[in-house]
Amino acid sequence: MSETVATLEAVETPSTAPVIPGYRIVRKLGLGGMATVYLAVQESLDREVAIKVMRPTRQLDEEQSIRFEHEARIIARLEHPGIMVIHEVGRTAQGDLFYVMPYLAKGDLGSRDYRDDELGLIALLWSLLDALGYAHARGIVHRDVKPENVLFDNADRPQLADFGIALAQREVNSRITGAGLVIGTSAQMSPEQARADVVDGRSDLYSLGVLTFELLTGELPFHSTDPLSLALMHAQDPVPQLPADKAHWQDFVDRAMAKRPAQRFRNAQAMQKALDPIRRHVRKAAAPIGRLRRVMGHSPFLLIATGLLLAVSLISLSLPFLGRPKAPTTPNVTQTVETSTASDAVVKSIDELQKLASEQVSIGHWLSPTGANAAETWLLVLAREPSNAIALAGIEDVIAESTPSLLAAAKSEDPEAIRKIYLKIEMVSDMAKLREQKSFSALREKLGDALLVRAQSGAQAGKREEAAGIAQLAHELGFDDARFQAVEAGLQGRPAIGIVVRDGDGPELLLVPERHGGSTLGHAFLMMRSEVSRADYAQFARATNRPASRCRDRLSPLRIFDRRDWQDPGFKQAGNEPVVCIGFDDATAYASWLGQRSGHTYRLPSKVEWLHAARSIPRGGSACRLGNIRDSSATGLGSRASCNDGSAQTSASDRFQASDLGLHDLRGNVAEWTSACGPIVRGGSGKIAADPCTRRMAFGLSWRDDPEADERQQRALPADRGYDDVGLRLIREL
Repeated sequence: MSETVATLEAVETPSTAPVIPGYRIVRKLGLGGMATVYLAVQESLDREVAIKVMRPTRQLDEEQSIRFEHEARIIARLEHPGIMVIHEVGRTAQGDLFYVMPYLAKGDLGSRDYRDDELGLIALLWSLLDALGYAHARGIVHRDVKPENVLFDNADRPQLADFGIALAQREVNSRITGAGLVIGTSAQMSPEQARADVVDGRSDLYSLGVLTFELLTGELPFHSTDPLSLALMHAQDPVPQLPADKAHWQDFVDRAMAKRPAQRFRNAQAMQKALDPIRRHVRKAAAPIGRLRRVMGHSPFLLIATGLLLAVSLISLSLPFLGRPKAPTTPNVTQTVETSTASDAVVKSIDELQKLASEQVSIGHWLSPTGANAAETWLLVLAREPSNAIALAGIEDVIAESTPSLLAAAKSEDPEAIRKIYLKIEMVSDMAKLREQKSFSALREKLGDALLVRAQSGAQAGKREEAAGIAQLAHELGFDDARFQAVEAGLQGRPAIGIVVRDGDGPELLLVPERHGGSTLGHAFLMMRSEVSRADYAQFARATNRPASRCRDRLSPLRIFDRRDWQDPGFKQAGNEPVVCIGFDDATAYASWLGQRSGHTYRLPSKVEWLHAARSIPRGGSACRLGNIRDSSATGLGSRASCNDGSAQTSASDRFQASDLGLHDLRGNVAEWTSACGPIVRGGSGKIAADPCTRRMAFGLSWRDDPEADERQQRALPADRGYDDVGLRLIREL
């Protein structure tokens, strides 16, 4: 056992030192939370050993006694050169449990510096992973991998020690795990271990990732004097970036320290393999050594001799630096709680802590600020009195009071903000052992319902990424029921806002969701991104031999007999400008033809569908930037915009600002046919025509309209003819 386990103590007097037959106690090496370690001499073999003696039974509860015996049993059955062995297990003359280990006088990893020895670090990690892989294969998770638990024998080989909180995966005992979060060291603790979740070998790999970061930089990746805050950092903060000269380690550390176990290395062997490219990089960087190795490779005996000589030289050169101090590590959670409690005990009794918590509650400091909130104060009380009813009730109040803010975040905040709030509440609940209580169960139920509503509404509104993010968050937080699985399944292949959908060589379509811009519709649909172009309509006319409809200028009723049509509307048009001079019947025929080609149902929008889509029209800015309307280039009577949009008649559809949904020309260029009937027209006899829908409604502004006009204006037009400022845009049902 190392002398660096704890501060050296004075030699024990004969009256206080334990009596262990066959062993002579020399001095105390250190004092831990549940045991004292002594340097002793095994008289039969005249060898120095370290003896770990459990505190007198009267000072320990049953749980601690079980843990000590558990530690001895675990280590005793692990036989690996990288795991410290146990020579003997027994009881002292006073009846206290003990076990005997080798005395490793070369200290622990905390006294060594690997910042300038990357090859040495790789060798160290490989050895530790070999030991952990051996333990994991036998169902054992160490759960406290840290520098103080890596000792060195006389041959300078690393030994993994202190399996005192290790657990056999097949022998989990609630009396052992009951301490929850405080079992382990918060500086190296994996997120799942901090939450008191079930852990496997990947938890040790996370801790080894933290250890790697610390040995590369001399600093821990996360710093906080508060155990809860430190645990939250491990659970949610990104892994810090390594210095530029250590950047080749970043992927290795990132994967080892992934928040979710499934994202880490699958086992110790896989993590060992990931060291190979780093080793190659380091060796390549040391070019002279690399060249020497290639030369020596042709002579194995020379290589061995040179290697031994080099090793001796390196050891001699490194000896002055072996004692180089490193940045202090954050103490483990148990020690932190005990230290805080001990220091507080001088000035604050349990009653004073309870009063402090009440004061923090009165000013609304339930979970924040860090170090001065009711939750942490109640946890200090529970660390000293685990069954303190007032503190337990206080934590339940914290959970209840935090629920509204969490639910409010679930309705509007991004997933990361929700995760941070929830994890802090969960950590507090776990540390107080209240996860199974009604307060926390109620919180989870309400949060699950809120996340489901948001995921479903996001999916229905076409916000696919948002819905997927909420569903993924629900999965990470343990809401794995069929409801969220149905949301995720429904998102597969579902259109999303702003993402173009296209049926083969058909038109570009965009999603118009059920709710947007303050408007709500009973269904979502796809709408053509732009109005049907002259070139697209020409393809339809050629394929169907459809005759052209008569066209009129709506400002000149006397020109009703003009022989104008979509091919010659009275002004020149390019193929990418919207087709005009087509009637309602032409528009429905085009929709039918397009549907037959694509296998989907296309149709003209209804009045409410068109107006629903028009809620996405942008507001503000220059009239000529928002759409092609009547501007300074227009002729004739009527008001016009002072600006010039560059088009006296129709223009290309994508020249102007798109709507919030990505739709072009909902404002300007041409008005558009809808399926809505116009006002009923009565004949001279006053009777209603046999077909009451002789007129259809066209919506939107056109190149003929004044800039002050409302784009929601409607015109009832005869369905059997076309107009030089009316075109069409179709929708496709989902």
